[in-house]
Amino acid sequence: MVTIVLYELVKESKESNQALETIINLFEPKLRKTLTLTSYNERDDLAQELKYHLIKAIKGYDVDATPGFWELKAKLEKQKIKEQSDGSIDNQFS
Repeated sequence: MVTIVLYELVKESKESNQALETIINLFEPKLRKTLTLTSYNERDDLAQELKYHLIKAIKGYDVDATPGFWELKAKLEKQKIKEQSDGSIDNQFS
């Protein structure tokens, strides 16, 4: 369920800052927990930097270019067949 919500929010974030803010809020607990591993004086700067990179990754992610399961499966099978045929040619010349 969370994956579906996150997927939809990423799609919406291209046009809505509210969706982007919601995504950042979803990651906030993990961000805070991770920041406990750093020195107290560095936390605010690091939190800002991590949020910047999160926003950059979200904005740069092309949801439409992400293949579905069956497309990915077909692509991997095609790649495996190609690698096997390339390997068989190499074996003939060894």
